[in-house]
Amino acid sequence: MDCAINATTNEYLIAWLLETNISYPFIEKEIWYADPNEILSYDKSKVNDITKIEVRFRKGNEGVINKYGTEYSIAPCFFIPNKTKLGINIIPESKEHKLVKNWIYNKIKNKNLKFIYSSVKRPREYDNELDIKYLDIDYNKIGIEITVKNNKTNRADVIIPFKNLHPVFGTGIVIEVQFSNQYESTTHKRNLEWAFKGYSVCWVWKDDFENISDSIIEIKDEKLKLEPVSKILNEFKEKSYYELREFTQDLSRKIDMKMNELNYPFVIGNCLSCNSGYMIKHKGKGGKKDWYGCSNWRSGCKHTISIDYD
Repeated sequence: MDCAINATTNEYLIAWLLETNISYPFIEKEIWYADPNEILSYDKSKVNDITKIEVRFRKGNEGVINKYGTEYSIAPCFFIPNKTKLGINIIPESKEHKLVKNWIYNKIKNKNLKFIYSSVKRPREYDNELDIKYLDIDYNKIGIEITVKNNKTNRADVIIPFKNLHPVFGTGIVIEVQFSNQYESTTHKRNLEWAFKGYSVCWVWKDDFENISDSIIEIKDEKLKLEPVSKILNEFKEKSYYELREFTQDLSRKIDMKMNELNYPFVIGNCLSCNSGYMIKHKGKGGKKDWYGCSNWRSGCKHTISIDYD
């Protein structure tokens, strides 16, 4: 587990950052509770309160060298020591998903994460580069599996918040690790949801990697594709404008068809006899011609106008 709640301060804290947090110098002596949102199921006869499931802190491992000679770090985490005994099942996460999050941890920790992004004017060309070390990131608030609430709740694999609002990338960057199949419409919807909260979005797909294993993680391109919040919102505005035009056009055509069906013009103005009613068109019956009659006919105005189409 990447996050836990401190029993004393009630703070929701990320394991990544705890070892550098001066407020928690004795991490392993603290009492920590699991985030209830991480619990899929549990044995209710053994667990009285889901908010009081204790977890322990596991230190990260620095300077690990794989068989290829690459040095990397394993991220700190929390774990439930008696999970099986208590019948606790946490929300499942694939091994590959965990490995990639650990890879992202190393990239952020070493400030070695790079993106490519497309401009608003040229949405299909990823020809702009962005290096994380040049962003004004609030490293104390970086989060994993973070839930953000604003009208609608969204859960992010990794959130990288900024100290100040960026004119192009907004309030921060959300990284979503997605290894299962996902509809394009779902991706678009998720992008919009994060953009409305002010975040740019980076999707990491399984196809982005050459190899994912305990010994090595190789990515095809060191630069991940980033969708800036400004671009997402601009495309949404353009799409909405186009859809509004289509809707207006369709509605106008339906109105035209209805007016033709009613034999428009069915009103030709005020009644010149009573000066308070208006002339309404009526269809002639039994071979008679169409005619206009005053709307005040119930009040006694019998003014009419015959229609001659010849």
